[in-house]
Amino acid sequence: SGLVREPPRGNYFDDSGTSLDETVASLNDTALTYPVDSRTKYSNAGIAVVGQVVSKKLSVPFGVCIQESILKPLGMNHSDFQFSDTVRQGYCTPWMWTLDGRRFVAPNFELGMSPAGNLYSSVMDLSKFAICVLNDGKLSDGQSLIKSETLRQMTIPQVDSTGRALPFGIGFAVGQLDGHRKIGHDGAIYGCSTQLAILPDDDLAVIAVSSLDGSNDIVNRLGDYALRLMLASKQNQPLPKWTRTSPIPRDRAQELAGIYKSQDSYAEITELAGRCYLKFGVFRSELRLTADNRIVVDDVNSIGSEVVPLDGGRIRIGEKEYSREADVPPPECPAQWKDLIGEYGADHNILYVYEDHGKLWVLIEWFYNYPLTRISESEFAFPDYGLYHGERLQFLREADGTVSSVTAAEVFFKRRQVGTLHGETFRIQPLRPVAELRDEALKAAPPVEQGDFLSTELIEPVGLDDSIRLDVRYATTNNFMGEVFYRQPRAFLQR
Repeated sequence: SGLVREPPRGNYFDDSGTSLDETVASLNDTALTYPVDSRTKYSNAGIAVVGQVVSKKLSVPFGVCIQESILKPLGMNHSDFQFSDTVRQGYCTPWMWTLDGRRFVAPNFELGMSPAGNLYSSVMDLSKFAICVLNDGKLSDGQSLIKSETLRQMTIPQVDSTGRALPFGIGFAVGQLDGHRKIGHDGAIYGCSTQLAILPDDDLAVIAVSSLDGSNDIVNRLGDYALRLMLASKQNQPLPKWTRTSPIPRDRAQELAGIYKSQDSYAEITELAGRCYLKFGVFRSELRLTADNRIVVDDVNSIGSEVVPLDGGRIRIGEKEYSREADVPPPECPAQWKDLIGEYGADHNILYVYEDHGKLWVLIEWFYNYPLTRISESEFAFPDYGLYHGERLQFLREADGTVSSVTAAEVFFKRRQVGTLHGETFRIQPLRPVAELRDEALKAAPPVEQGDFLSTELIEPVGLDDSIRLDVRYATTNNFMGEVFYRQPRAFLQR
């Protein structure tokens, strides 16, 4: 259709309760990302329009239409497009996670584009849907929910303008698993990841769900594993083993840690709290060891890529080799980007704009990193891949030139207040006298931690280099409580 991925209102980030009518109407203020029928692009906005057409054609709300025409006939009695009492009784606690290690309960609000992703369901209800597909569109009583020819058209690949087959039918993803025809669909929404996979020629299906945000790779991998188990059982073959990995030992992770470069692309390996991470392309993912000592990406949102250490401090990722960069501080961020860098949006889905290796980047939907291409002083383009290809970011300024918000892929994100204005020290009014709090603190003992820790060896950095200066504000009154905490302005580091 050429439509944007997200509508300006009622989009994935919008928790304001926008109606489907308002959501679709907001598309009148957008331009096409591509000419019609020229390129495949995932579009929640497009499915919202389809749902609105169905609703208008039948003169009933979209959710009611689906309830009456599909869910009830299938006996999917615990499924709904609204957070009904039936749904609430069986609802799991869905969890969000972030790259900085936080977890919090996912928000639960009705999307304005509800046809694109607001169906609450269960594995048992979805299995009834899968059985109907395997039964050529027939219900358990022999009645047809859908014409068999229509269903067939939905589950064969569509073609692009050149006649090339696409990995999509109509509403179904279309592909293969070990040579077996596979159709289905996965879903990802706040705190939930779902996979419905069907092998129509083998009369097999699997539904896998997770209550963790953005965990589709592991859910899909589990679903495929279940299908392979069933295929092997049907064929009286040995059951396949589930591949397990283990953490990379800390000393090996620290040896790998560094920044690597290949032409204009970078890969960065870090070690943190006994875990090893690779920031490469869109994701930052955990690196782990296979049973045969290979280093692979194995994370909830990315699985399989291998990192091969080479001589001379090089590594290979896929077919590409990367050379280790010198371990020196990065250059200063370009001045023209400094007022763009910051946090934007609401607490439940923060957009981050940052600089890395001389490029401006955006972190969106908690763990998707994209480099931006400058179009003008305030306008940048998403890359030609990922969630938002073909779309742009437009930074908006107040009359005094201050950046106040950004519109990213037609979605409005208000700038968040981070830190304090003009660099002054943040302060609070203590509820109790600091002297009382200090006495309590001095009588307390730190918790005892168990683990494989380094031996304690504290050093003072000022003794390492004459140019080092300290800014120990807790030894002054220039801190958040306006009180002296430390008797001496000294700092220590673990060697």
